[in-house]
Amino acid sequence: MSQVVGISQKIKRVWLDAVLDRLVMTTDAAELRAFLNQHLKDELPGPESRAKTSGILLRIWSGIPANRIALRDRAVALLPRISGQERIWLHWGMTALAYPFFRDTAEIVGRLLALQDDFTTAQVQGRMLTTWGDRATSKEAAQKLITTLVDWEVLRSTKTKGHFLLARKMTASIPDLQLWLLEALLAASAADEIEAQQLLRLPEAFPFSLSVSVADLRRHEGFNIHRQGLDMDMVALRPVPPPPKPAPQASAKAQLRRVAKPQPADLFAQGSAEYPVAEPQPVVVPVPTAPAPSAVVTPAPVYPFAVPSAECARLFEMGYYYAGIALTQAVIEAQVLYLGQVRLKRKPNLNGRFEKGLEALYKKRVISDEQHTRLAALLAEWRTLGYLQIAEADEPGKLAAIARQGLALLHELERGLLRMG
Repeated sequence: MSQVVGISQKIKRVWLDAVLDRLVMTTDAAELRAFLNQHLKDELPGPESRAKTSGILLRIWSGIPANRIALRDRAVALLPRISGQERIWLHWGMTALAYPFFRDTAEIVGRLLALQDDFTTAQVQGRMLTTWGDRATSKEAAQKLITTLVDWEVLRSTKTKGHFLLARKMTASIPDLQLWLLEALLAASAADEIEAQQLLRLPEAFPFSLSVSVADLRRHEGFNIHRQGLDMDMVALRPVPPPPKPAPQASAKAQLRRVAKPQPADLFAQGSAEYPVAEPQPVVVPVPTAPAPSAVVTPAPVYPFAVPSAECARLFEMGYYYAGIALTQAVIEAQVLYLGQVRLKRKPNLNGRFEKGLEALYKKRVISDEQHTRLAALLAEWRTLGYLQIAEADEPGKLAAIARQGLALLHELERGLLRMG
């Protein structure tokens, strides 16, 4: 059975960037497809061509296997730390994962450039015959893929038609970006493991300048390394653990009476006038009872989220990072929807998803560029929490950093609402 080429259209870099920007806001496939259909209308007026291109773009960044979602989400989490030009590292790795034809073509181009300064389209097409056969579809796809790499500024054409050169070697500002790409390319290959030095010299990584070492591979969370023979280090992907089975649920009464043992916290070690730090004490949650008829009801504060906002800080102080992050996320989403009702006069039943509300506020300049970027990055961080490995999930430093970012944004939105009130 012949393999499916799949990537049969020229894919522009700006289209991939647009998908990646949108992915920070939503991972819903239907929303992404609708966005692309609108975004590509001017350049691709034909519905069939637009649908094919949208399908390729979505397969790269959205329609991925469950065991690769964590890798994708870690790529999105890198966005605030890298430049716009460095996004090509992420597009390269995700495209290699989505399309074996892309990976094989990149490998052939890399091998040709290692032997000579330039190459021709015919040379690539000829070497692809071994794996992909002498088919018109594969020959045409190889030609379009080379044109795609010219658009990505990976290759540049020469005065002679069909001849191409390497445009330049691309560098990365952080080692994590290099390690992520190597992990993605190893996942895209057919090999279960590879010798460490060979991984650092993969021909399909030809556009990129890699400066990481075997020691960096050892420290990377995505790799398992073992010694083979006397001096050969073999690298394999660290298996992605399956999601844990839900534990049997205790009765509601038992859950309410459970005594939780707090963990040491360092997020608010300095304290503040608004949220003073108290010594952590075991918290016993009483079974709620109905108030007596004569009970005095305390008036609600002017700021509608004051109580849950204070509770977020208290949870972080006690060391309940997951609970605090979850509540912070819920309060921020509620703040955004509330801002939409107050400032944009949107009816509650028309608010839609949080991402849509956030985009509407941003377009109306209710929130700043910086807040919009930070909220988008924070959303990506929140999504990665579900895929953290156990050792990472228990590391207070990582959760505390996410907690600190979320609480700071929550308070900024809170101050904005207070000024409005």
